[in-house]
Amino acid sequence: MLTKSWKKCQFVNGTRYLCTTNVLHSQTANNVRLLFEKRGQEIFEDLLSKRVNKRGVFVNSDISLRHIDVYGFDYDYTLVKYTSEVHQMIYDHAKNILVDKFMYPAEAKNFNYDPKFAIRGLHLDVKTGYLMKIDANNHIQLGSVYRGHTAVKDEEVIEVYRDTHLSMDLLESTHKGSRIVFFTDLFSMPEVTLYSDLSQFLIDKGVAFDPEYLYSDVRTAVLEIHKSSLLHKGIVSDMERYMKDGSKMLQLLQRLKSSGKNLFLITNSPYWFVDEGMKHLTKMTDWVNLFDVVIVQARKPNFYFDTYRPFRLLDLKNGTSVPNWVKVSEFTKGHVYQQGNIVEFVKLTGWIGSRVLYMGDHVYSDLADPTLKHGWKTGAIIPELESEVERIDSEELKECLSQLLAIEGLFSTCQRSSDTEVRKIMEQWKLLRRELRMKMKEMFNPRFGSLFRTEKAPTYFTRRLGQFSHMYTSRIENLLRYPLDYTFYPRRLALPHETWFY
Repeated sequence: MLTKSWKKCQFVNGTRYLCTTNVLHSQTANNVRLLFEKRGQEIFEDLLSKRVNKRGVFVNSDISLRHIDVYGFDYDYTLVKYTSEVHQMIYDHAKNILVDKFMYPAEAKNFNYDPKFAIRGLHLDVKTGYLMKIDANNHIQLGSVYRGHTAVKDEEVIEVYRDTHLSMDLLESTHKGSRIVFFTDLFSMPEVTLYSDLSQFLIDKGVAFDPEYLYSDVRTAVLEIHKSSLLHKGIVSDMERYMKDGSKMLQLLQRLKSSGKNLFLITNSPYWFVDEGMKHLTKMTDWVNLFDVVIVQARKPNFYFDTYRPFRLLDLKNGTSVPNWVKVSEFTKGHVYQQGNIVEFVKLTGWIGSRVLYMGDHVYSDLADPTLKHGWKTGAIIPELESEVERIDSEELKECLSQLLAIEGLFSTCQRSSDTEVRKIMEQWKLLRRELRMKMKEMFNPRFGSLFRTEKAPTYFTRRLGQFSHMYTSRIENLLRYPLDYTFYPRRLALPHETWFY
């Protein structure tokens, strides 16, 4: 007897679909239906029996905390967790700058920020104005390409790019003026949304515009918010509103410190901003002493490849933070330094290789160079992970996934069948598979789906996460769940030819 929840997913356009991954000895339509029902139910029950802890730590390679002597942290979205109202603030400031300084239509001030419009990890082609999701194999996910708020037809996307594949040179170009922009920063979500809102507004008004100019203006407005400290001042003005509780973060730092670990902070934020935030979160005026080294205004990612920028010691007397002119030849606990570079940092601390674990939220600016060039272990902080896991663990998604897995398992078995009825069922499965994929996508985000998956493969973001981070989790305090001699082991993933593994 099938459960009610399993039966709910078995009807599309009034038709019931059935399949199986078992080898069929008699490929009749009736056998196909019966075996699908059996296999689908087995998968569904198996999925229901498994749960994922949304506060867990997930690893891409072995990490033994026993061998980690040094822990490093970024500040924004790592030590400090922000509320969604920070994105609202960025959006509002940016639209006001565009109207007041760039002479955009006054109606733009009436735009409302939609935090659910976009997801992190999208790409924007500034030549076409297409905002799109790309998978780990550099293919555009059709159905997730938007110009403004309007989905771009699949055939138009293929006509523009001559295929769904984009070259690595195009995607990985980092020089100023790159055609493809990759949004990996949580702070970029208001930027993506405002760009799309303005695009749709101009399209609706029949105003001709160059998408590249529009993006340049939006980007300039957002950068002004950061450079002018509008964002920093806004957050500090009401930290209860913009910052989440930091007690668990403090507990983790104190635990590491009491266990004899070395701690350091490397952030791009200015000292005065970090100081206000850390005093608020830790309730400590001498929070600097939690760390062995504190680096502010580090200019990441330049910190990792500009090896000539020296460190400057900040003079913190009389409530100021002015850099002095004395050459920094050693780091002193309780002092604060700015700028500098990774080569000098390693030279002064002696902290090298895999005994260092550095954690940050930006896959490129925080994690790529430390692990690729200096052998540090790295941990990515992905706040969206918690909501993603909640969706994955939902019964609704598991219902759809069980059907999808059953269908895909049966395709290879049934595709050579000469039975006319079986061939008809296979065509129905193809339609059902498309609908199931769309339904699962919409459970995460109606336009772009999951941060981690496309319909057929991991996302481009996930691929980079696997390359540049040894572990990832939703917040640093999740490490409190594990003893300091704990070893994380990744799950073995079967390769396509390892059929014995399934």
